[in-house]
Amino acid sequence: MRSGLLLATLPLRDVSMSQVIKGAAAGSAVVPLTDRVLRRDPFRATVQRRTCMWAERQEVEPGGRVVDSVIPWAGIVMKRTRKRAGRSMSLDLVTWESYWNRRIAGSRVFTQADRFVIMRQLATWAATQPDGVVMPHLAPTVAAGNLSGDLMDRTYDAALQKPILEAATQLGNAGDGFDWRLVPYRDTDANATFRVRLDLGYPRLGRVAPADLLWSDADNDTRAGQLLDYSLTEDGSAVDNVTTALGKGSGPTQLRSTISAAAVGRDEVGAYGYPVYEGTLGGSTSELETQDALDRHARGAMLAGLASEVRLSGIEVRGDLAPTLGRYLVGDDGTFRLASSTTGQPVTIVGQIIGRTIKPGQPGRTERVTMDVQGTVAA
Repeated sequence: MRSGLLLATLPLRDVSMSQVIKGAAAGSAVVPLTDRVLRRDPFRATVQRRTCMWAERQEVEPGGRVVDSVIPWAGIVMKRTRKRAGRSMSLDLVTWESYWNRRIAGSRVFTQADRFVIMRQLATWAATQPDGVVMPHLAPTVAAGNLSGDLMDRTYDAALQKPILEAATQLGNAGDGFDWRLVPYRDTDANATFRVRLDLGYPRLGRVAPADLLWSDADNDTRAGQLLDYSLTEDGSAVDNVTTALGKGSGPTQLRSTISAAAVGRDEVGAYGYPVYEGTLGGSTSELETQDALDRHARGAMLAGLASEVRLSGIEVRGDLAPTLGRYLVGDDGTFRLASSTTGQPVTIVGQIIGRTIKPGQPGRTERVTMDVQGTVAA
C-alpha cells in the first residue's frame, strides 16, 4: 500500500466485489494454491493490512488478443484464510473507502469554504502517513480540481477522534448534499501505476438517464440488456410532502423553512390526491445558520424523500452482454423496463445506481452484476 509496487499477478476464483456511492464496501476471492501459483509467492503479495488488490477486467477476442481493459474494483486485503485440504487461500477485502474509517480527521476550521475543498482536505488526511509520505495510490485524490460553487462552514478537531469516513459521509449528506466516489484506474505514466481517483459531483455524479444503459426483462425487447432478477420496493414510510427544517436559534426567533412537494414539481396534495404528510428536520447545526442554507436543506430532504419511495434492489444482469460492465459506474443512471408479470402493467424505472456487486465469469457461471437503484417511475 505504501510503495505502490506490483508484487504479483494472481488467478482468482469465486470472486465477489461490491461498491457503493459515498461509502465503503467489501469483496472476497479465493487464490488456488497450485504449484504454478506458489512460484509467484502469493503469501508475500497478500499480507493483510499491508497489501492491496486491483481487479482488471479484460475482453479477449478468440486467439487471445485483448480488445478492452478496465479496472472495475480495488481494495485492501484485510483477512486471509489458508486451507490445506483444498489447497486454497481465501481473501477478505475492503474498498479504499474503508481505509478512511481507520484514519482520524485532523484539526482545521473552514469558514465559507467550497465543500469540494473541504472534501479534498479529508482525502489528504487519509492519504498522508504520519511521516509525511502520501500513499502513491491515493495521491491523485488530493489534487486540486473542480469546485461545487456551494460554500459552508466546518470545524474539525483531531482531539475528537472522528474517523475520516464519518466526516466525509456527514459532509456529503449535509444540506442538499453531493456525490463522491473513489474510482480505481491504471495511470498512463511510464510505469502504468495503479491509482485511485476521487470523483466529486454537485448535486450528483454520473450520467443522467443515458440511452445506452438500458435493461429489460421482456423477452422481445432486443434493444435492452438482459434483466435476470430484481426486487421492486415502493415504501412511503419515510416520505413527506410538506417538510419544515429548523435551523439556528430557538423559540420564535429560530430559523425555519417549509417546502411542499409541489415546489419540486410533484403536486401530490393537489393533482395526485394524496393527503398531507408533514415532517420536521430538527436541530441547529453549523451548516444551518442562514436562511439560504436552511432552504436548500429542506429542498434536498424533500427531493431525497421522494426519490427513496421507489427502489429496485437485487437487480441481476449479465455483465458480459451490452451494456457491459465497463460501460457504467456507481452514480450513473440506469433505465429498467419491467414486464407486466411483476408489476401488473409494463413499468419503466429510471434511477441512479447507488451500489453494485460484480461476480466475474468462471467455469459454470457467466459474469453477473447485482445492482441497487434509487429511482422513480418514468412518465
